[in-house]
Amino acid sequence: MMTKHDDERKKWERIGHRLMQSSDLQLLCGLTRTSPGAEKPFVSSLADDELEGMTSFVLERMKEVDLLALAGATQDAPEIPHEYRDHPQAYLRLQVPKNALYRSSELYNAEFINDLDEGYDTLQGVFVTLVRALGYLFDELQYRHGSIDPAFMHALERSFPEYAAVVDQVVAGERKDAAVTAPPATIKLTLTPEQLADLSGCLEVFFDPSDRPGLTELLQGRSVGRKLVFNGNQNRLVEVFRRLSYNGFLYESSTVLRDWLCGHFAYRSKAGIADLSQNSVWDILSKAKGEPTLKSRICVFGWLAYKTHASLKRAD
Repeated sequence: MMTKHDDERKKWERIGHRLMQSSDLQLLCGLTRTSPGAEKPFVSSLADDELEGMTSFVLERMKEVDLLALAGATQDAPEIPHEYRDHPQAYLRLQVPKNALYRSSELYNAEFINDLDEGYDTLQGVFVTLVRALGYLFDELQYRHGSIDPAFMHALERSFPEYAAVVDQVVAGERKDAAVTAPPATIKLTLTPEQLADLSGCLEVFFDPSDRPGLTELLQGRSVGRKLVFNGNQNRLVEVFRRLSYNGFLYESSTVLRDWLCGHFAYRSKAGIADLSQNSVWDILSKAKGEPTLKSRICVFGWLAYKTHASLKRAD
């Protein structure tokens, strides 16, 4: 038997779905109430039931994305890397490229994910966009009422139990952009003592004596409190870690590795000491774009072989 509340929920779902199907996420989330000098945002003109209906629409699209990711991953049954053991679904989304629907639909063209972030061109990018859009809807409801109607929250939990944790985090304001997230303090290299000695001995000649103890700490999986200065072109340093990655000596994703490198190293350019460029580091790690030439490559050991980007793609 349908209750009064169920009937109301169906009403706001219908309204919200219709509204979202005729809108796009850029229209929904282009402005916020805190945007300086901006007009009132699109969401400010909506009724509460329209906002609530939109949230269910977005959550259904998240479920749709996860079903696609699961279907795509089931074909190859990929092994989940250790860094994704706590959130395996994110890894599955990363394995499936955006399909034509997500590339062409105005609904998903807001792209609330940096094009340097891991997963930008996969279903993970679509999912991140949806999570951030959800945040705009909840922000507006909280702005109006100070808190969100508990009955509405319970209805969401019943309809979308798999996203209860996501909803709780979004409502609490825990939406972290890659651009403002603190870099990881450590990475883990799986090297033998002899290999670690080879790597450390090669790299330390590119650092001033005062920075060499810190370099040892980083290579041994510990953290340091300041950036170390590499005396050379940044691409020579970054390429070494790309090689360590594809040879199986570290398992961090390209995003994590980029953030770690940019958070812990600077380099000495012609103009002086400069931070590593996130764009350049990403291009080297993910595309081999801007790699050093054969003559400029460093730390070339028998156990750390160089492989071309084309050969690595064929192997995949």
